[in-house]
Amino acid sequence: MHKALKVLSTVIICLFILSIYGWMVDQISSKNKKFGFLTEPIKFMYTFPNLFEQSVEEVKKLPQVFLPTPKDFQPINKLEKDLLVLISYPDKKNDRLIVLMNLKNDSISKTWKIKNNYKNTTRIMHPMLYSDGSLLYKYNEEQPGLIMKDPNGNILWQNQKLVPHHGMNLDKDGDIWACTYNKQNPVGIYYLNGEEVRYKDFRITKYDKTDGKILFDKSITAILKENNIGNYILKTDISKDPLHLNDVQPALKTTELYKEDDVFISLRNISLILHYRPSTNELIDIIEGPFAHQHDVDFLNDSTLVMFNNNTFRTWPGSFIPKLPLKNRKTSPFAGGFQTNIMSYDLRTKEFKPIGNEVFKKNKIHSVTEGIVEFVTDDTYFVEQQNDGILWVIKDEEVIYKNVLQSHHKGHHHMPNWTRVISYDSVLLEPEG
Repeated sequence: MHKALKVLSTVIICLFILSIYGWMVDQISSKNKKFGFLTEPIKFMYTFPNLFEQSVEEVKKLPQVFLPTPKDFQPINKLEKDLLVLISYPDKKNDRLIVLMNLKNDSISKTWKIKNNYKNTTRIMHPMLYSDGSLLYKYNEEQPGLIMKDPNGNILWQNQKLVPHHGMNLDKDGDIWACTYNKQNPVGIYYLNGEEVRYKDFRITKYDKTDGKILFDKSITAILKENNIGNYILKTDISKDPLHLNDVQPALKTTELYKEDDVFISLRNISLILHYRPSTNELIDIIEGPFAHQHDVDFLNDSTLVMFNNNTFRTWPGSFIPKLPLKNRKTSPFAGGFQTNIMSYDLRTKEFKPIGNEVFKKNKIHSVTEGIVEFVTDDTYFVEQQNDGILWVIKDEEVIYKNVLQSHHKGHHHMPNWTRVISYDSVLLEPEG
């Protein structure tokens, strides 16, 4: 009898404590009351299962360098010629591989393994392979600098003064033009109605191929201000990053339209391309038109530029999209349908012409950010649809190649990191201009 009373008393006390605890949880979660130093421990106890479940889900999630492959994805490969590309991606140990791959048969002819001492989302973007086998590469905003390795993998030089960002291109002599910023002080300043505004500034920088020394360096803000168009910074609602330089393409020769080592500068967030002459510090032309948030400006021929025209909002999709009531669709004016495409610009006539509208629309080729185009012949071009991680080759407006880079994670493929086309049908490709 005594033992039974003891058990009953214990149960009643436990129920009482649980009732008090439940009441305190209810009061804390509904923000009706606090209980001094007990508040946070109790809050932790009742939220712990959710935190644990959330942690498990986060562990299950892969880094953003891997993308889910659609279950119905169907690759296409009608390539009749070798197409060699330089691609970077992570291996099973989270180091980084740079590979020289032939898209015709997915064969890899050379691999460089790069130790990754940074985040699992670190990207090596737009690596460059010289004809003698030297390799130039950079991490994306994880550490400053360019790294050049010889054909045997030994480091020739490393310049850590600035942080290279996105695109890199070679001039006629093999020196490197890169988009950069100063990691120690990347901040530009302007005043709007007397109030100081701070934003991320970018630079165009030229490096010597032999030793990595900086041969030229100029702030984009300085270029704009010195040419009385500093207010172009206001042409975006992304006040912290109004410029976002993503490519600097040098001219490789002198024509009636530009001089050797002139550069064409792509500024994404203000949808602008600048024709700039570093040798005389002149802004030759300001190119604006039917393109938006463009990337990867290249020469198609001596008089024509081409660019990857993202043709979208920087923040799409987003909650800012207006949900206005529509009373009569038939009487509403229609602005048109918009899709990523390739945009050409004739430097002589100042005319714009879209390329690939129909094939892009039919195949839903669209990328809100990043993206690359490379013409390998007059009628054939390579496209990196970066956001979805799909690589395309289009000939005469017909898809002859479509695929992803399969990863070691089932159901996922690698995010492409500014794939560089090296050769087509054994012909080494050099940018024209």
